Amino acid sequence: MNRLALLLLVPGLLVRTGTAGSYAPEPYADARVIRFANGASIDTRFAPLPDADSRLEAGTCWLVHLAGPVRPEWLKELNRIGAEPICYLAYQTVVCRLGRDASVSAVSTLPFVDWLGPHPAAAKLAPELLLVSRLSPLTSRLSLVLSVWPGEDPNSVAAAIAGTGAAVMDVTGRSVRFRLDAARLPEVAALEPVAWIQECSPALAYNSDVQWVMQVGWRPQRPDEVSGRRIWTHGIRGQNMVVGLFDTGITTEHDMFIDPNFPVTAPGLFPQHRKLAAYKLYRSASFGDGGNYHGTALAGTLAGNDSIAGNASKLDGVAPDCRIYFVDNANSFGIYVLDNDLTALLDSVRFSRGMSEPVRQVSGSFGTDLELGYYRLEEASLDAVCWADKEFLVVWAAGNFGGSTYNLGHPSGAKNALTVGSCGNGTQSNTISSSSSRGPCRDERIKPNLLAPGENIATADGREPHAYVNFSGTSASAPAASGALMLLRQYFAEGWFPTGAPDSAHRVAHLSSALMRAMAIAACDSNVGTEYPPNSSAGWGRLDLATIMHFADDSNGLAFLDEPVGVSTGQTQTFQFELSGRAPLHVALAWTDTAAAPEAAIAIVNDLNLELTSPDGNRYHGNQFYAGWSASNPPNWDERNVEEVCKVSHPLPGRWTARILGRNVYSPRQPFAVAVRGGIAGMVPGITEEDCPRTETVPKVRGGFPLRPGWRLAVFAIDGRRVFAGTVPEWGLSPVPSLPPGVYFYRLESGSERPITGKLVICR
Repeated sequence: MNRLALLLLVPGLLVRTGTAGSYAPEPYADARVIRFANGASIDTRFAPLPDADSRLEAGTCWLVHLAGPVRPEWLKELNRIGAEPICYLAYQTVVCRLGRDASVSAVSTLPFVDWLGPHPAAAKLAPELLLVSRLSPLTSRLSLVLSVWPGEDPNSVAAAIAGTGAAVMDVTGRSVRFRLDAARLPEVAALEPVAWIQECSPALAYNSDVQWVMQVGWRPQRPDEVSGRRIWTHGIRGQNMVVGLFDTGITTEHDMFIDPNFPVTAPGLFPQHRKLAAYKLYRSASFGDGGNYHGTALAGTLAGNDSIAGNASKLDGVAPDCRIYFVDNANSFGIYVLDNDLTALLDSVRFSRGMSEPVRQVSGSFGTDLELGYYRLEEASLDAVCWADKEFLVVWAAGNFGGSTYNLGHPSGAKNALTVGSCGNGTQSNTISSSSSRGPCRDERIKPNLLAPGENIATADGREPHAYVNFSGTSASAPAASGALMLLRQYFAEGWFPTGAPDSAHRVAHLSSALMRAMAIAACDSNVGTEYPPNSSAGWGRLDLATIMHFADDSNGLAFLDEPVGVSTGQTQTFQFELSGRAPLHVALAWTDTAAAPEAAIAIVNDLNLELTSPDGNRYHGNQFYAGWSASNPPNWDERNVEEVCKVSHPLPGRWTARILGRNVYSPRQPFAVAVRGGIAGMVPGITEEDCPRTETVPKVRGGFPLRPGWRLAVFAIDGRRVFAGTVPEWGLSPVPSLPPGVYFYRLESGSERPITGKLVICR
C-alpha cells in the first residue's frame, strides 16, 4: 500500500493529495438552440450570420454563441476586443454590448465563437405582451415595467420612453414602471438599453398563500384551491377549537371577526359569538385596536373568517373556523402593557377563567430587545408557566432583528416556547426572510425552532371594517404556525389518527405541549434556505402539516408517544417501531423543562438524550448531524437543547429501537414526548419485548393486567396513543373503562418500585 493510500485512510483528517485536477466538460446537448422566456428561439445551426465585413456599432447588444460551456478566458478575450459580456443565457450564449465599433469578423473568427447575431427586440417581451404588440392600432394603455441591461441608466431610458407617449410612474433600481399604448410597445423594445418588459400585475392576496403553504408545503407554482388546501377539503378548519392570542387589540367590527347577532363593544366572554370566545384586557390595556392595528392583522392571519361578508376576500386565516380567546395587552396608542415577568399574562389565557375548558395554546408576537439572545426573566417565567402546566403550548415570534447570530428577542429564547421565524410566502416559502431574527441562543440552543410565512401577508386592516393590508414580519409567522397547529389539534380531537378518517373511538383530547413541539419539528421541511437544518436561521425548517397528517387517500406515516411520567437520572425508556419502506425517517424527542435561573449561562436543567438503533445495529444520537442527516455511531451527545432529533435519509426496513436516557434530571422525573415520521408499519409505545415480565406471578383481573392497588396505570393503543391513565383502586376492581376490542399495552408504576409492563388483549 503506498503512502498516499495510507493518508486517505486516516479518519477525520482531510489531506490534499495532489494538485487540483481538471477535465474538459462536454458541450450541452441542446445548446445550439437559444430559447427565450416568452417561447421565442433561434436555432444557430440555420440562422444567418451577418456579413463578415459589416460593422458592430458601439452601444448595440449582440448574442454570441459559444462552442462549449463558458470559460473565463473566453470572456476576457471578448472584453479585449470591446464586446463586453453583460448577461448569460443558458446554454452557451452570452449577451455582449459593444463598447466601441468593431467588425463582425473580429468576433465571429474567435475560435470559441460558433455563431453571432443581433439580440431580437421581440425576445424582450414577456409572453403576455406578444399578442398585444401585434395588434395595431390598439389604444388601450397598459401598466408596464421594464428593466435595463447592467450598466445602463434607467433614468435615461425613462426619458426616452416618455418621447413615445409613455407616462412614467416610477424609477427604482434598474427598472422603470410606466403606462403606454400597446401599439407603441415595439418602439420601447427596440431601445438597446432595454432588457425586458412585462405587464404590471396587481398585488395578490398573500394570506391565501399562507393557507396552502401551511397545508401542503412549498410549491414552485401556486396550487389550485382544492389541492392546495388539502386539510380544509377534509373538513378540518378549526371547528370547535379555541386558540389564544395576545396583542394590541382587535377591531371587532371587521368582516373577519364581526357577528351581527352578538356585537362585541367591550371586554367579556362571548360563548355564542362566531369568532371571539373572549376579549380580555390585561392590566391597564384599552379595548379596541389602536396605533398600528397590529393585533387585528395577527388575528386575521390566525383565524380570520369573512364568511359573514360572503367570503369576498378569500383572505381567511389558517384556521378560519377556530374561535379566539383574545387578551388585549396594549393601550389606546398601541403601546404594549408588558411586564418582564410574563407569568400573569400567560396565566390569563392558561386559566381561561369563565370557559368550560381551558385554552391549551396561545401565540405572542412582541417582546423586549435588551441583550438579545440571552436567557432572561422573560424566558424563565415562560418556562415556569409551561412546566406548571405541561399541556399549555406557547408559540412565539422570533423577532425582526435580522443579523447573523444571537439576535433573538425575548421571550423567544425560552426553552419551552415554540419559536417561529419568518420565511417567504407562497412560491417564495423556500427562502428565509432577511429580517427574521437569527439564533442560536447565547448558550447555543437551537432557535428559532421552525419557520412559517411572514412576508407580504394580506390580512385584516383594523382601520376599516372591510379593509385589508399587506403585513410582514415574524409577527405574522407566529399566528400562521399557531393556526396550523390548531388544525393538527382538531385532527386528533376528532379521531382522524391513525386511520385517516374521523372516529370518536380514536379521539385524543389531551396533547402535551412537548408532543405538539415534537410533532411540529418532525413535520418540518428542510427545503428552505441554503444551509442544512438545524441552523441559526431556519431552525429545523418550515412547518409543513402535509408530512404528518395522514388521511385515507395517502401514505403519510406518523407514530408518537406522549409519556406523562418520564424518567429520572440514570433511567431509560425504550420503544420500538417497524418501518415498511425506505422513506426518510424523522424521530423527534421533546420535553418541557423546568425553568432555569435567569442568571444561568446554560439554560437546560433536565437533560434527556435520544438514541436510535437501526435493524443492522447502527446507532444515532439526537442532534448529531453530518450534512443534514444523523451521523452513524457518533461519540457525542446533545447537552443544551430540549428537543433532540434523529434523521435518517434511507432507513432500513424492519424494527428500529429508540431509547430515552435520563442524563441529568433535577426534578423527580422528566416527562417527554416522541414523534416518529416515516414509513411506519407499527409502534410499541414505552416497552420492548425485553421489558415485558416473563416469570413474575401476580394476581390478575379480568382485564388482563396485574393487580396493584394504588399503583399508577397507563394503557396505550398499538399506535402509541395513551387511551387511559389512572390509579388502581384499593378494592381491586379493574380501573380500565370500556375499551374497544383489540391489543393494548399497559404500564404500572409506584414510586421506586420496578415498573411492570405488558400486553393487554381485550376480547368481547
